[in-house]
Amino acid sequence: MRPVFLSVSAVDEGFARPIWNSLPSDWAYLYSTSGEEGAEMWDEISRRELPASRYLVVFWSRSYVKAKGCIRELRQAAELMANGTLSSLILRLDDFPIVWNDDLSADLKPIFDDLAHLLEVRTSHPNVSLEDANQLVQRFIEPAMKSAHPTLPRDDILEPMRNAVQKERFRCFPAMWISGFPGAGRHTLVEQLNKSMAPNGRPISVDINAASLPKQICLKLESAGFGADINRLAQVQDADESNTFEGVSNRINRIFESGNYVVFTHDKILQNNVELPEWLDDVVSSLEAATRPKLFIVSQLPLSIERRKRCFEQLAEQRVTGFSNYEVVPFAESLLAHFDRQPERWTAKAVDDLIDAAQGNIGLLVTLAQATSSVIDFSEIDELIAHAKNMAQESIAYYVDWAFASLHDDIDCQRMMLFLNDVSPCDARDLAGLFENAEESVLKTLSKCAKLGFVERDSSGLYRLTPFLAGRLARHLVRADLIEWRRSVIETFAKSPFDFGATENEFIRIESRIQATFWSGKDELPKSVEKFVSASHWFQAGVRLYHARQHSAAYRLLKKAFAARDSFSQASRTELLRYFGLSAIRTGNDDDVMTCIQLLNSNVNSRELASYLEAFKLESEHKFYEAKQKYEEALQFNLDKDSRLERIYRPLIKCILLTRKPDYALAEKYALAWGRLRQTVFSKHATCRIYLQWMLQGVQRADEAPAHLRRRYDDALVDLRQHPGGMGAYHEVLSEAAEITGKPEEAVAELEAAIAFDDRFELRLKRWQIMARHKKLAQAALSELEELKADPKQAMFRDVHLKGLVEIFVTAMSHGVHSPQRLNRFAVPLGSRDIGAIVSRVRRRQEG
Repeated sequence: MRPVFLSVSAVDEGFARPIWNSLPSDWAYLYSTSGEEGAEMWDEISRRELPASRYLVVFWSRSYVKAKGCIRELRQAAELMANGTLSSLILRLDDFPIVWNDDLSADLKPIFDDLAHLLEVRTSHPNVSLEDANQLVQRFIEPAMKSAHPTLPRDDILEPMRNAVQKERFRCFPAMWISGFPGAGRHTLVEQLNKSMAPNGRPISVDINAASLPKQICLKLESAGFGADINRLAQVQDADESNTFEGVSNRINRIFESGNYVVFTHDKILQNNVELPEWLDDVVSSLEAATRPKLFIVSQLPLSIERRKRCFEQLAEQRVTGFSNYEVVPFAESLLAHFDRQPERWTAKAVDDLIDAAQGNIGLLVTLAQATSSVIDFSEIDELIAHAKNMAQESIAYYVDWAFASLHDDIDCQRMMLFLNDVSPCDARDLAGLFENAEESVLKTLSKCAKLGFVERDSSGLYRLTPFLAGRLARHLVRADLIEWRRSVIETFAKSPFDFGATENEFIRIESRIQATFWSGKDELPKSVEKFVSASHWFQAGVRLYHARQHSAAYRLLKKAFAARDSFSQASRTELLRYFGLSAIRTGNDDDVMTCIQLLNSNVNSRELASYLEAFKLESEHKFYEAKQKYEEALQFNLDKDSRLERIYRPLIKCILLTRKPDYALAEKYALAWGRLRQTVFSKHATCRIYLQWMLQGVQRADEAPAHLRRRYDDALVDLRQHPGGMGAYHEVLSEAAEITGKPEEAVAELEAAIAFDDRFELRLKRWQIMARHKKLAQAALSELEELKADPKQAMFRDVHLKGLVEIFVTAMSHGVHSPQRLNRFAVPLGSRDIGAIVSRVRRRQEG
C-alpha cells in the first residue's frame, strides 16, 4: 500500500501533479475529485487506499469544498485522525478561510468541523507557492522513508534473550551485549524484546567506537533522548560532569525513567577490531538492576572475557546467529508478497534460490527480496541469484555490483551515496539542503537508494549507508567526476548554516559539519560548531584521512589527538599511537615516530606495534632486509592473535621479495601460513608472486628448484582466478610475468585488463611504472602523466600520490629526455629538496 494520499479537487489538479511527480514512485495516491466518481471508485478509496495511508495532504481551496469526493475524503480522514492512524498537512492554495465564520454558508459548517480535526498539526500560509508547497510535503512525508516490512520471528533467539536478561524474578540485568554480524537482525531483536517489556518505549540509538569519549556520548544522549537545543548542548559541553562515566549513566537512567531505552551501536572506525573504551565498563557497573534493561550494546565483536569479568552481575549477553534456510521460507514469501505486486510469479524453487543467495544474512535477504521485486525480467533475477549462490561469502559483493549497475546513469543517487560514505549519519534536513538543486527531489533519490538496500533511515530521521553493504559499495564511488564533486560539496556543506531553533538531532548535525570540515582537509569551523570539537573527532577523522591516503591532513589531526591522549582509554591510546606513528612516517616526522615507538615499547601489551612501526619505517626507507627482521619480530609477538597476524604477513612477504637475495622458501612458508589463517585475494596474490619470481628469477641452478615449482605456480594462479574478486589480481600476476620475461607491451596490456576488473588508482600507477622503465613506452608515460596533471578531475588522486608520480616521471625521463624545467612543472608543489631526493633515489636504483 502507498503511504501518502493527496486529496485535491479536479480544478486544482494542475497544482498538485508536479508535487506528486516529485515523490518516489508508488508512494502516493493522487485523486483529483469533482464528486461525480462512481460508487465503485469511492468504495476502493474508502475501504482500501485512504485507511492504508499514513500521511494525508489536503489541497485546501474554494474549489475543494465544492467537490463532493473531497468532502467524503475529508470526513473519513477526520475519523482516522481521531483514531491516531493518520497524519495530515493542509496546503492553502488561496485565501479561502480554514475556520468557519458567519460570512460562510451554513451548509459548509460540517466540512469545517471535519477540517478542524486536521488543523492541529500542520497548515501552510494562504496562497502557498508551488515551491514552498513541495518543500512542505517533502518534509512532512519524509518519515515514510523508514522501511516497514515483515520481520522474521526469531523465537529461537528471542526466548534465550529473555532468559539471559532476567537476573531474578522481578529484576533484569541493567545492560545487555548483543553480538553478531551486520544484517543478522540484532537491532530488530532488541526492539522485539523491548516491545514485550515496554510497549510504548522507543530506542535512543547512539553510535559509539573505540575513540568515543564520555562527553561526546552525553551530548548525543541529550540530543537524541531529550531533544536538546543548541543552548542545552552548550551547557552540557561546558559541564565537568559530562566528562565522566557518571554523566553517561545518569542520562541512561533518565531515559529509562522516561519509558525508553538506550542502544549503543559499535561503529568501527579502525581497520582492525578494537574493543570499546574501558570507561564503558564503569557505566555498565554503575547501572542498577530494574524491571527491564536500560542499555543494549550492539557489536560485531563477541563479549570479551576481560569485559565479562569487569561487568560481572551487571551485563547479560546474547549472540545473534544467521538463519537456517528451512526456517525462513514463510518469511521470504511474506517479504515477496509485501514488495512484489505479482508475488505469484515466484515458484517454490525461485524462493529457495533467493534464500540460498542470502547466505544466512537476514539483511541481505530483505534487500534481495525488495530489489528483485521491482525487476520485470525474471531471467535477470535468475542470473543475479545464480551468481550470488555460487559466490558463497561474496554474495554481498556480487549483489552490490549488480544493484549499482542499475544506477549507472543516476548521478544523483551516486552522489547521495558518496556523500553518506563521508558524512554519516546525516539528518534529512541537511540532505534536502544539499540536493535542493538536483534534478530529482531528495526523497525520490533516497527512495531509489533505499529500495536497493544501499541507504537506510533510522527512527530518528538519520540516514546512513547500510552497514553490511557500505564496505563493498565504496569501490564504486571513486570515479574522478564523483571525487571532484565531493571535493566542492563537502567544503560547501561544512560551512553551511542550519536552524538552531529545531530540537531534533542537533548534535548529529553539528558533528556532520565537523566530519565534513576535517574530511575536506580544513581546520576552520563556524564558531557555533567549533566549541563542540573534541580529541575524539580529531582521532576519528585522522584515521579516516590516513586510510584515504591524505597523510598530511591525517598527521595534523592525529598530532592534536596525541596531545590529548590521556583522554582515551588504554586500548584507544594504543591505536592512536599506531596511527599517529604511521602518519608521522608517511610525512617524514622522525621525532614523532620515535616518540610513538618509545611509548608503545613502554607497555608489554603494545610492544608488537612498536616493532611494526619500526619495520614500516625501515620499509619506507627501502631497507627491506632490516624491515623483514622487524616484521618477523612483530609476528612473534602476535602468534596467538589472528587479526594482527594478517596485518603483518602482507608487508613481511613484500619485504622478503624486495631484498637483494629473496628467501623464496621463507616467503612461501609465510604465504601458506597466511592462507591457513584466511583465504583472501591478497594471500592468494602473494602466493602467486612468490612462485612466479622463484620460478623466473630465483632459480640459478637446477638443483635449487623445489619439486613441481611450475605446477605450484599454475595451481596457485588457477586458485586466484577462481576466487571471488580475484580476476584483477590474476591479470596483475600475468603482467608481472610478462615484464620479467621482457615483454613490456604485454605487461601493460595485462594491467589494462586488471583495471577493467578493479579500477584502483594503484593499478594505474603500476602501469605507468612499467612504461617508465622501458624506453619505447616512456614517452607515452610522460604524456599521460602530464595529462593527469592538467585534469582538474584527477586532482585528488594526483595530490595523494604526488611523490610516487614524480618518481615515475623521473624514471621515464631517464631515457634521454631529461628536462629540469619540465620536471619542476610536473612536480609542483614539491620543493627542490624533495625533488632532488627522488632523482637521487631513481639514479641509485638504476645504477644498482
